[in-house]
Amino acid sequence: MSVPDRILVRLVSPALFVGSSADGTAADTDVVTDEHGLPYLPRHRLAARLRAGAVSASAVFPEFAGAVHRLFGRGRSHGRDRILRVGHAVTGEEVRSAVAHALAGRTEPLRSRLRRSVTEAYTTLESGVEIGPRGAPEAGRLRTDRVLSPGLVLTAALTWSVPPAPDDRRCLAMACLATAQIGLKATRGRGRVDVRLAFPEDPDPNATTLAEAGLARSGDGVVVP
Repeated sequence: MSVPDRILVRLVSPALFVGSSADGTAADTDVVTDEHGLPYLPRHRLAARLRAGAVSASAVFPEFAGAVHRLFGRGRSHGRDRILRVGHAVTGEEVRSAVAHALAGRTEPLRSRLRRSVTEAYTTLESGVEIGPRGAPEAGRLRTDRVLSPGLVLTAALTWSVPPAPDDRRCLAMACLATAQIGLKATRGRGRVDVRLAFPEDPDPNATTLAEAGLARSGDGVVVP
């Protein structure tokens, strides 16, 4: 029986996936990138947000309690007891291959400049007054954040150690639907995302996720049967 083999993360608003970039971009807060300068969402951050979404779904559907533990492990351990492994959420294979080809054989400093250009193609800079520890603006202090541009779609591979039970699949789909924000500055509207499940060559991940969650479409939206 076919099972979902990937998760798609689409950025709806600018996002701060904070970390170290390949070459640094002179911003106070940078985005995490791979060795080619391409942004990605580390697996542990995605798994943590999915687990939080699953826990919130289990508050409405108590029968998911066991599925949460099977999918994501117990507590924050992400231990070996879980049946699901979530990969890094990365750009598409064609993009990664093209960038790797463009960088192959390049020497410094050209290679670093090209990597920075790759990062800048997916990001923008935001400047604002720095906020102090008490939540008040710090007079005369500005900071610059590099943020991912909305519209970017990242894909995370799913690896199952055993075939998931129906409740496991439904719980994972609900976790995806419940995951609406990833990254910093959530209170400022940053990091809003659509997270969806997909099968290989899936033409409609949104429909797939709704079906896996056991939700039905109506003229006014989605209903729980």
